[in-house]
Amino acid sequence: MQIGRKLIHLESVDSTNNYTANLVKSEGLSSGTVILADEQFAGRGQRGAEWVVDPGMNLTFSVYLEVVNLSVENQFDLSKIVALSICHFLEKKGIVAEIKWPNDILVKGHKISGVLIENIISSSGSIKSVVGIGINVNQTRFGKFDATSIQCELGTFYPIQQALFSFIESFNLIADELMDAPALLNERYLNKLYQYKAKKMYKDASGIFEGQIQGIEQSGKLIVLKDNQEVSYDLKEITFL
Repeated sequence: MQIGRKLIHLESVDSTNNYTANLVKSEGLSSGTVILADEQFAGRGQRGAEWVVDPGMNLTFSVYLEVVNLSVENQFDLSKIVALSICHFLEKKGIVAEIKWPNDILVKGHKISGVLIENIISSSGSIKSVVGIGINVNQTRFGKFDATSIQCELGTFYPIQQALFSFIESFNLIADELMDAPALLNERYLNKLYQYKAKKMYKDASGIFEGQIQGIEQSGKLIVLKDNQEVSYDLKEITFL
C-alpha cells in the first residue's frame, strides 16, 4: 500500500476528495496517486464540517487507494494507518501529537490535522478509498478555530513540497509495518489516542456524563465506560467536552 509514485498538483479545486472521486469514475486512477491542491474552496471535514485554510500555506491533498486486504469489517484500520502516519510525520519535526477519535490530530489540545476518508464498496466487498488529509503547516491565524500549525509550534517556515514528501515517507513506512499486523496497529493507535483511559466529561443523547475511553471496536466505534457499563458510539453520537 505505497503512495506517492504519481502526484497531481492543482492550483485550486473545490475539494481534492471530489476531484479524486470524479477522476476515478471518468478516467480511472492508479492506486497510491496523491492529488495536492494549493487551494480548496470547498474543503470538507467529517460529516460535512467546514475545513478552512489559507491558500498555499498548508498541506491539502487526497490519496486514492485500492487496498486488496481491506474489507468492510476492518475498514477503520485505514483510519488508524493514516492517523499514525500524520503523528509520525509531525514527530520527525519534534512535534508530539495525539489522535482525537476518530482521526483528528491534536498538539497540546489544538487541532493541527484532520482526515476525511470516503470509501467506495464494490459488489464483491472490496473497498476503494479516497483519503482526504489537511495538515496545518505554515498558517498562523485560525479565527474562531482552536488550531495550531507546524510553524506555530516551531516558529519556522516549512516548504509545502518538502512537507508532502516527508508525509509520504511516513505513510509508506507505517503502512508497510502495520497494515498486516492488526493487533500491533491497534496497540499503536491506542497509545496515541487522546484521553484514553482518562476520566473526562462527555455528552451524548442522554446528556453530560463522566466517562472513560476503553478502546475502539473493529468497526471503528468508540468504546466508553459510562456508569460502569461499556457503551459504543459512532460519529456524532458523542461530544468531547
